[in-house]
Amino acid sequence: MLHLLRQTRTFLIPYALVLLGVGAILLTTPKHTAFFLVNGHFTPFFDQFFRPFTNVGDGLFYVLITLALLFVRFRWALLSFACFAVTSLAAQLGKQLIFTGHPRPFRYFQENPGFPPLHVVEGVVMGTLKSFPSGHSTSAFSVFLVLTYLVRQKSWGLAFVLLAAFTAYSRVYLAQHFVEDVYAGSVLGTVLTLAVLAWLEPWLDRHPRPWYTWRLRRPGVKQVMSNR
Repeated sequence: MLHLLRQTRTFLIPYALVLLGVGAILLTTPKHTAFFLVNGHFTPFFDQFFRPFTNVGDGLFYVLITLALLFVRFRWALLSFACFAVTSLAAQLGKQLIFTGHPRPFRYFQENPGFPPLHVVEGVVMGTLKSFPSGHSTSAFSVFLVLTYLVRQKSWGLAFVLLAAFTAYSRVYLAQHFVEDVYAGSVLGTVLTLAVLAWLEPWLDRHPRPWYTWRLRRPGVKQVMSNR
């Protein structure tokens, strides 16, 4: 576990600082105040930027990363898939079974008038329920933590945590979630990913298989697998 934490410290240290800062805001301000700190400050540029960028937290993006890892090493793709499966399942269990009645901002402010109007970006479909936790935030923090662990140049961890944070920020900016939703999603994705890696990596080491080092060949190459 200590090795895992060292390998991902360039992601985890800045994330811990962000976690403390946002946590302090959540403890000292009402949920609507924290929400409008993000959603209430908008520009046309960020409207156009965050509308597609928020899809980085979509499960499809995680699947594409996992498929891409098949061209690098099957073992890495397996790690990515396991983290994706566990974190996605946990987020959906929270949404579908435990916190089903949690309204999203669009519905919350419809039912509680008297607040400033939401900033709604054209073309974004507004959700109404199952706000907690944010699945996009769970997925983003998980996939970028996995990439931090896998890449050789660990300084990429800072860029990866920024991408994950921007994804979470986009969910509030686009009025899809409250800050507490993305906060919980980030914790869920990070903690479960660390847990999966801490368990699965030693398990794979104890059960070596030749195909762990295989990879898919690029299109046009006759042999589809390599043991290098």
